[in-house]
Amino acid sequence: MLNLIISLVFVIVLPYLVEANNNQNNNIRGNMLYVQILNYAMPAVKATCFDEEDMAENNFSLKNLVLEPFNISYKNPLSILGREVAFLGGGISDGSVNEFKLDDKQIAKTDDDKNLSRGDNSSAESTDVFDPSLKRKMNSKKPDILIYHTHTTESYKPGDANSSDDTKNVCAVGQQLVTELNKYGISAINDTTVHDAQGYNQSYARSSVTLGKYLKKYGDFKLIIDMHRDYAEDKNSVTVKLNGENVSKFMLVMTKKNPHFDKNMKLANQIIDLSNKLYPGLSRGVNLYYNYGTRYFNQGMSNNAILMEIGSQINTTDESKASTKYIARIIAQIIK
Repeated sequence: MLNLIISLVFVIVLPYLVEANNNQNNNIRGNMLYVQILNYAMPAVKATCFDEEDMAENNFSLKNLVLEPFNISYKNPLSILGREVAFLGGGISDGSVNEFKLDDKQIAKTDDDKNLSRGDNSSAESTDVFDPSLKRKMNSKKPDILIYHTHTTESYKPGDANSSDDTKNVCAVGQQLVTELNKYGISAINDTTVHDAQGYNQSYARSSVTLGKYLKKYGDFKLIIDMHRDYAEDKNSVTVKLNGENVSKFMLVMTKKNPHFDKNMKLANQIIDLSNKLYPGLSRGVNLYYNYGTRYFNQGMSNNAILMEIGSQINTTDESKASTKYIARIIAQIIK
């Protein structure tokens, strides 16, 4: 009888929960929550049928499913404390080119910002963003930086969370970063090849091919950015006000088992440390949640590769584009 009840739960109840969860995430990520529950309850299925790397490409988890109705994040214990001390009148934040092209396709303000964290520039070297002393002559033969997008359709408000419109999604933010880098004489590519439209769980397999083409053509870059956007419910955790404007925060995601981890992490720490010095509050730090990620998030292909998440689906495209002038300033100083 017990076995019958368990079977009914897996076969009938869970698919409805998964479908509800998928609807909240625009049906982009697939039924991976169902897979995770099966893996949890039936280890043999996980061992024989599912690649654990697939888990790195989705935002679904059993913990999230249980805790989300209570607005609690299992990765952020302060979210629990924040709920308990709300009566004190204060919340606790998550804290949590020249353009070169290959032959392939290169390819609004909201009203929920009353409690945004403010950047503290009192300890910064300057509140001016552009630093002319970092400008140099642009290299017209080889690009310095490559930007590409494994999850190309990740997008922002005021539109849908996923969009193929390159003027609104992460590709637009990447192109704006190219514009800002050009001001420093830094040549950069923003590749907009779509990798996630068909078969989300093979996105990194596709983007590794794109990255491989550039590495074959140019050799390694001074910096390779796989640009994404995060998912968040609390806008305060992913937005900061700098110089009077709302700016999306950025976070770096690195994989610890990546064979180039030490060199990639050295570069990541330089970016975060300089960001904290120049623009406190802009960075959300480094996420080391993944050991392997999916294909090491392609970071095993270069000593200078990082994954950067700028803002979340709750930010606007303009807020995320606004981040790029600060990020360009940071990069210009580091690669000089």
